Amino acid sequence: MKMPMFLLGTAVIFWGWQTKLWIVALPIAIVLEAARWFSSRWDFSDNDFRRIANLCLIILCGLLIYLLIVNRSIYFIYNLLKWLPLVFFPLLLIQAYSVKENVDIRSLFFFLDNKTKKEPHNGFTANLNYPYFALCLLSASTGNTRDISFYAGMFLMSAVALFYGRTKRFSLITWCSLLLIAGSMGFIGQIGLHQLHSAVSNYMGELLSNSSGQETDFLKKQTKMGEIGLLKQSNEIILRVTPEAKQTPPRLLREATYNKYTSSTWIALNPNFAVLQPESNGKTWHLGSKTENSSMINIFATLQKNQGLLRLADGTFQINELPVIKMEKNKYGTVKVEGKVDFIAYQAYFNNTLSLDSPPTKDDLEIPKSELFAINKIISQLDIKGKSPSQILELVDRFFQKNFSYSLNQTAKSNHLTPLSTFLLETRSGHCEYFATSTALMLRSLGIPARYAVGYSVHEFSPLESQYIVRSRHAHAWTLAYIAGKWQAFDTTPADWISVEDNAASQLSFISDLWSLLTFKFSLLLRQGAGSYGWKYGGGLVLVLIIFLGWKFSSPKKIRRLTKTSKTFKSSQNNNIPDLVSEFYLIEDKLKKLGFIRPPSEPLKSWIKRLKNEQPELAFIDDLESLVELYYHIRFDRENSVSIQQSNNDAEKTRFKSFIQSWLKKY
Repeated sequence: MKMPMFLLGTAVIFWGWQTKLWIVALPIAIVLEAARWFSSRWDFSDNDFRRIANLCLIILCGLLIYLLIVNRSIYFIYNLLKWLPLVFFPLLLIQAYSVKENVDIRSLFFFLDNKTKKEPHNGFTANLNYPYFALCLLSASTGNTRDISFYAGMFLMSAVALFYGRTKRFSLITWCSLLLIAGSMGFIGQIGLHQLHSAVSNYMGELLSNSSGQETDFLKKQTKMGEIGLLKQSNEIILRVTPEAKQTPPRLLREATYNKYTSSTWIALNPNFAVLQPESNGKTWHLGSKTENSSMINIFATLQKNQGLLRLADGTFQINELPVIKMEKNKYGTVKVEGKVDFIAYQAYFNNTLSLDSPPTKDDLEIPKSELFAINKIISQLDIKGKSPSQILELVDRFFQKNFSYSLNQTAKSNHLTPLSTFLLETRSGHCEYFATSTALMLRSLGIPARYAVGYSVHEFSPLESQYIVRSRHAHAWTLAYIAGKWQAFDTTPADWISVEDNAASQLSFISDLWSLLTFKFSLLLRQGAGSYGWKYGGGLVLVLIIFLGWKFSSPKKIRRLTKTSKTFKSSQNNNIPDLVSEFYLIEDKLKKLGFIRPPSEPLKSWIKRLKNEQPELAFIDDLESLVELYYHIRFDRENSVSIQQSNNDAEKTRFKSFIQSWLKKY
């Protein structure tokens, strides 16, 4: 079926409008539609189509790899779909300006090259306009417009396309009514799908809110305390840590710190971020004074939308090799950055004896009234008053290790107690947020300033990568206690929490780990870019690709340019077909007068077969079957019209007309 005028160009412009790719869409639409008035055509062979199809495939693969490296999330699919009309434009371009209206589908695939060479006249041909039309509508959907413009545009263009291919068995009013009903149902359905998508997104957001570690809010931390059910954890690798040779990394990497607790939420009061200035190289940042005895770790991480919080060891005083645009640090030790890329790699120099956070205030001793009863009751059970700070820490840690257990599954909820009080007085089982919060409030009740810290535990060494990997499920919470004039980490979560979460992890995680390693290596290669390693291997790959493309798509023969006035061009368009059509439909007109009506949508072969099944006593059906076979052979076998000598082709047409006249006289 021939594409209506301007429909394909409209679809391309619609794609550009929805995706904001006007600068790309307008030239494509003009070039494709201009083919209707361009008088010249080129005689592209199947091999030429195959080379262009392979080129489109290579571009698609390159785009896929690039998006995987840049996005590193499942949302790369949207960006891939967004660019597909541009990727496959070369294929539509040579079809639009070729003497062939259809393309041999087999010529578009690598693995069918040999078959098309051995059997050049048995291919399945099709026009690519409508598939490209559908592709433009699909890509336009990635624009994610919030109004009705996308659905309205898609509906109108689809209606135009269907109108030109509609069956005439039904009246225009009936056809329009059915189309409006289908369009209305589709509109209602897409609203329902949108609502379902929102509900699923909200649900998954709650389950995986900490899955990538990028959503941490430096102002407040809403804990999972009080939620019933299994706490879902993601196995995604979000950090890689490489310590200096023969050293172990710090056990905890802190991301943010908070000092006020209320209703299962920790808040950072008046964080007061200060902008830091790098050294002249733009990659070295100082968070504090340099010390003699220090350690260093390399950290590889990602930022969400080029910004986020750094994960640092306590006592980090200097960061190297971090070319970010802006860095800020608040008084609680939280460091946030803005960069040019998502992937970052930096060196952190630290000394655990340093304390670079601000001194405590009265807020670091505050206890919510709703938690006082449970805290005081626990303190009264311990022989702890009058002890030194170091003794208090030892007694509190022993209390939690001996009487509490770690669990990701919360099954109990009290109607008269807060979630934290329920944990302390009844269940005595929970995840790290319970332990860190309880410990902080208990220390405060004993006069020791305490804060709530969140970050990640570094404990899993990967032999495959020869470095430590940090997963989303390694997210952890602990307490910062102010003792002897400095803040120090104090973690009372039972030590078996790591094995509990490891046992709950999927046994197929190695598959995602391999993929994560692959994307990490690519990101590292791109980051090294101008370095010798990047040029050596990246430049070599580009050179190999250029050589391959030059060999693969070089044409061994010159493509012929034809005009609409040339004999070859007329022959390729098969202009003699209308004569055959008018000859054959003399028979159909006779049968129509006898009451044997063929619906416009029913093929000739199907019609003759139906007549034979319905009325086998009709003698003329057998002759019609052979006549239809000859008709199909002459009209649709385009390869035959090119390969057979013109004299033989004319002989077949003469024989066909003779059969028609003979049939009309006989019946």
